[in-house]
Amino acid sequence: MREEGMGLRRMRRRDFLRGVGAGAAALGLAGCGVDFAQERSGGQDPSKVKGEFSWTREKGKTINVLFAKHPMADSFIKELGSFEKKTGIKVQYDTLPEEEFFQKLRTDLSTGKGNYDAFMNGPPNNWEFAAPGWSEPLDAYINNKALTSADYDLDDFYPAALGVNRWRGKLWSIPANEEGYSLFSRTDILEEAGISAPQTWDELIAAVKEVDGKTFGGKKVDGFVARGDKTFPTIQSGYSTAFLGYGATDVDENGKVAINSPEGVEATEKWAEVMGHAPNNVGTFTWYEAMNHFSAGNAAFFIDADHMSEAFEDPTASAVAGKVDYGLPPEGSAGRMGNIWLWSLAMSASSKNNIAAWIFLQWATTKEQLEKAITEGNINPTRQSLANSETMKEYTKDWGSYNETWQKILSDHAAWNYIKSPKYPAFGDRWALAIQEIALGGGSVKETLDAAAKDMQEIYDSAKGS
Repeated sequence: MREEGMGLRRMRRRDFLRGVGAGAAALGLAGCGVDFAQERSGGQDPSKVKGEFSWTREKGKTINVLFAKHPMADSFIKELGSFEKKTGIKVQYDTLPEEEFFQKLRTDLSTGKGNYDAFMNGPPNNWEFAAPGWSEPLDAYINNKALTSADYDLDDFYPAALGVNRWRGKLWSIPANEEGYSLFSRTDILEEAGISAPQTWDELIAAVKEVDGKTFGGKKVDGFVARGDKTFPTIQSGYSTAFLGYGATDVDENGKVAINSPEGVEATEKWAEVMGHAPNNVGTFTWYEAMNHFSAGNAAFFIDADHMSEAFEDPTASAVAGKVDYGLPPEGSAGRMGNIWLWSLAMSASSKNNIAAWIFLQWATTKEQLEKAITEGNINPTRQSLANSETMKEYTKDWGSYNETWQKILSDHAAWNYIKSPKYPAFGDRWALAIQEIALGGGSVKETLDAAAKDMQEIYDSAKGS
């Protein structure tokens, strides 16, 4: 539910590109063609460690870990006492809001100081940090029987989750938390309005228009809500279910940015229709604001990370507990599709305690630890053996079809569908700026995407060879 003309100050093209240039310089990506086999600047060569595996191999060492604020981080922090008792390794850590987290992490990695041995990251960071040699490839650790427990079972991880973290033949991080993108529908509103849960984009648009601005359960609701801020997560979450569902692609087989293709334009027009019934200030919404808006009972439909169910189903904090239908992404002309996001654990190439850091990464992503983490809010599990474990079934038993839906999304409708490039954050940010402008009612979809595609082509071309 949004009045025309409401929104944020527009950012001019030259301002955006000036920011991209400064960001690239700060990241030091000019020499991206790095030899990933280069020798470590400190610590031990993992391929040369010999002997039997032992959890106490690095007893007496201290490692420093940087976390973003997230339930996954909370689940590990809660168990650090168990880790220290099991290994004799002391863990010091910092936990920061996401934006501040990435600023601090990039500073530490780019300077090579190695203040942090291990850290959380997401898919684009694998390429961003690997290209200049800031992060450590993990294959040599995993393949060394002296460093990895025989029961670790790498093959138990979902292939889609491991695949996102591979780049140029190497594994850069271990997946510890997965999200696909689900259509959340308020079942109480559907029932009162006499509407079935939407299955297609056209059905969703019609349903959103039908309920927008009406009062249900004593509260006036918005027809729809989603992320709307001008950063790349806006692209890879809800918007992607439309973009990919209509068969669009970010870059075609000839290396041309193609977000302004007929498919891209059609998908974005569909997205603009539902976002036209979002709250007035949706242009400021990250995942957090959008989740809270829906959880408070202020919207009828929402597309975002499926594991937001954790917040929705908390009866002590949510107005919609027991009132959410967890659906697959809406179907477009090319079917149902969405992107994927993972929070993973990675290691700094400048770590002086790299073996101890690997023991921490390994411990945090064992079956035992990830199963414990379920009951501490770290869902969805990235190991296949845990998806239908009794722990997961019991934890989600009152959440309707949730446990079946997220697995269906992951197996059939989720993948990383965009460029794997160290420039992806800048590439995605420029795209998100265009989608924000369109969502806020700013001009022609085709013309706005054309302008964005031109800028994104410059960003994409600047990364060639990296």
